Amino acid sequence: MVAKSGKNTDSLAESLPFNRDHYKDLKRKQIIRLLLFYLGPLIVLIIFFSIQYNALVSESRRLHLTAIAENQSNTLNLFLSERIVNLDNLIDDPRFQHPPTSSNLQIYLERLKMNSQSFIDIGYFDSSGIQTAYAGPYPSLEKVDYSSEDWFQRLREGEKRFIITDIYLGFRQIPHFTIAVSRNIGSEEIVLRASLDPGNIYEYMRSLEGANEVFISIVNEDGYYQLVTPHIGTPLETSSIVPPQNPRLGAENVKIEGSRITYAYSWLRLADWALIVQPSDDEKQEFFSGFNLRIYIIAASMIILIILVIAFRANKLVEMQMETDRTRAQLEHASKLASVGELAAGIAHEINNPLAIINEEAGLIKDYMDPEFGESMDPERLKEHLNSIQSSVFRCRDITHKLLRFVRKSDVELKTHNINEIIDGVVDGLLVREMRVSNIEIEKKYSSDIPPVMTDSNQLQQVILNIINNGVDALEGQAGQISISTGMNNNKVRISINDTGKGIKPEDMEKLFIPFYTTKEVGKGTGLGLSVSYGIIKSLGGEIKVDSTVGKGSEFTIILPLKPG
Repeated sequence: MVAKSGKNTDSLAESLPFNRDHYKDLKRKQIIRLLLFYLGPLIVLIIFFSIQYNALVSESRRLHLTAIAENQSNTLNLFLSERIVNLDNLIDDPRFQHPPTSSNLQIYLERLKMNSQSFIDIGYFDSSGIQTAYAGPYPSLEKVDYSSEDWFQRLREGEKRFIITDIYLGFRQIPHFTIAVSRNIGSEEIVLRASLDPGNIYEYMRSLEGANEVFISIVNEDGYYQLVTPHIGTPLETSSIVPPQNPRLGAENVKIEGSRITYAYSWLRLADWALIVQPSDDEKQEFFSGFNLRIYIIAASMIILIILVIAFRANKLVEMQMETDRTRAQLEHASKLASVGELAAGIAHEINNPLAIINEEAGLIKDYMDPEFGESMDPERLKEHLNSIQSSVFRCRDITHKLLRFVRKSDVELKTHNINEIIDGVVDGLLVREMRVSNIEIEKKYSSDIPPVMTDSNQLQQVILNIINNGVDALEGQAGQISISTGMNNNKVRISINDTGKGIKPEDMEKLFIPFYTTKEVGKGTGLGLSVSYGIIKSLGGEIKVDSTVGKGSEFTIILPLKPG
């Protein structure tokens, strides 16, 4: 049983990209880092919190309430604007009869209610202010004279062709508000008015994001509630909060019934209303009495607790890092196998050529050794044929060794390398046959003044191969060019790989490095190549940038530091 456990542990260690000493050193650094991370800032925050906590909480609340007020007022502005447009579209409709009958208006009212259930009724007024046609639940309002109503006079005298009234009782003695639009029809100015139910509007506003955290109310310029929750008032009641006219959006502190609260407000654009939001729970400033003492007691307890758990936490972090490294190593290996799979046909053909030579030379030697042919071969000619066989064997060995070195799982090994030689190892060692068969030109623009770079050559070769394979796929079987250039960029090494393929669509750019995301057909891509490449370059302290134009090609730029951090 012990032996089996030891075997599993060894197998687990072999699947990791780093050796045991690396993780021991990582654990030691984690303990030091956690001590500094937890204890250092905590001590600083004890002092800082006692001075700044109240200000931070107050400012945060103000910003949050202001954001809700602005969002709600924008929503209400949009709602009112849509209702005005509904009436404008109706009165401007060439099919609208002037003057309409009440039965016609009933049809129009049903259409309006399809846009919003807030519509209660609709009325048509002649130039004298008489409601000549009406549709709604109060038929007695037909033929009523509205000429002395404030909203009617303001609409006739104002420059705007519409008006939104405050909440009022009117002839029906029920809180409602009016939206009316006017038009000149011939020599007569007519008015189309609709009454809206404020209750429906308020319920809609209460359903929006953030509304459950606050009390929402709307007041007019004189401080009378237009819409309000029953928790703080009723419509047409005087509000205890009347926000300033300037600025149009803001937050204020006010003392109401001995309690100081913060509220935010936003004045509407289409109506002389201010939307007010205030927290649903009172701000009890008494909570902060003796707050510093509480902080000291809590902090002392936390320091003791932190010291006890740091060792355990460091252990867990190292285990998580080991699991992350193991997963990344498996993904990298899977990506390698996928890349080699794409190269399989070219590599098989590359190996078949020397095998054919071996077969031909061996057959020739066999024929010379057959007595039936009566031929003989002197040692020098035999040596030439044997040398040809040996050269072909070495050629096959070189190809298979390159493949094995590329595919083999190995520890991350940081050494100084020549970037140009690493690229040549991929292009000339693994891709030369495929490029030639596919009629793809490889253009190299190497800079000669690049200093040696400390990196992992095997991982970097995998990244380069993945990007070039993507470039080959982007050409979609057509002849084209892949350009590879190197240089220096702000004391960092730059590797640019450019193809003349189909390019990348803008909607795909943000998803390029997501694991298993691919735009290729099923069975032609794993979606691991670029995501694994991104992880490798990040682990080496670098970055990958992508620039692409649909129909013209793509450019992948790898930026690497001379030495990883």
